[in-house]
Amino acid sequence: MRNLLALLLLAAAASGAEKVTDPLAGLDARELHNRGTQRLAEGDLAGAEEALRASLGRDVDSLRPPALHNLGHVRFGKGKAGLGGRTSGDATELSIARSYLEAADADISDMKDQIELLDKAKAEGREPDYVPATTALGGGINTYRTIKKLIPKEEAMVTKRAGVIALWTRSVGDFRGAHELDAADAQGKANADAIEELLRALRRETVALEEAIEAQRKKLEELRDVIRELVKRIPDDKLPPEAENGDEEEEEDFLPPERRKPKPQIGRAHV
Repeated sequence: MRNLLALLLLAAAASGAEKVTDPLAGLDARELHNRGTQRLAEGDLAGAEEALRASLGRDVDSLRPPALHNLGHVRFGKGKAGLGGRTSGDATELSIARSYLEAADADISDMKDQIELLDKAKAEGREPDYVPATTALGGGINTYRTIKKLIPKEEAMVTKRAGVIALWTRSVGDFRGAHELDAADAQGKANADAIEELLRALRRETVALEEAIEAQRKKLEELRDVIRELVKRIPDDKLPPEAENGDEEEEEDFLPPERRKPKPQIGRAHV
């Protein structure tokens, strides 16, 4: 009985390990091309790419030009989907990045002015007015933390654009290949020319966004230094709440260790 059970288990395992039949395996080049063209018309870009590439793999010369032409549409469509249906990057991404750089410059200027005023009051033996200094410090810290959270999102946008650029570059190659094999495919050449123009614009936008991200990184360092200098000049009871670490663990605490308040212990068991 035990041996019979073991044999049944082995048979079940062997049955589960059987390979799934490739639905495209039995189709010839023409059928694969037609399947890919149909899927493209239906908006199934992944399925269209799979069938068209399989058709090219059958190495039938007469079908290579139309297969490449359709692959050009597939890869352009996939890239366009990566941009949310647009044919260019979102200009607001770069505008937001640049606006925070301008905000950081304004905050740095305000905080430096307050440092100068506090130092002057101290040198003259006067009680400083901490209200504008506290306001400037709070604004600088908020800008610092906003930029710090914004950078990973911008980097993800750059990565997404790089994927689109790769797809559109292949799309151009597909259309140009179709035209080289079939000189009558004037539309293929026109498509390649148009996509190359879109590629140039997208590359320019992406480079500008990368430069803005790098500028933001440097600006964070400058902000951090000025914030810490201003914190040194403001007593604990005058500091804005932003000066201490917020609720999120990744938020930076700008107070030196000796000025930080102990954090409450959560979930501590009673003995």
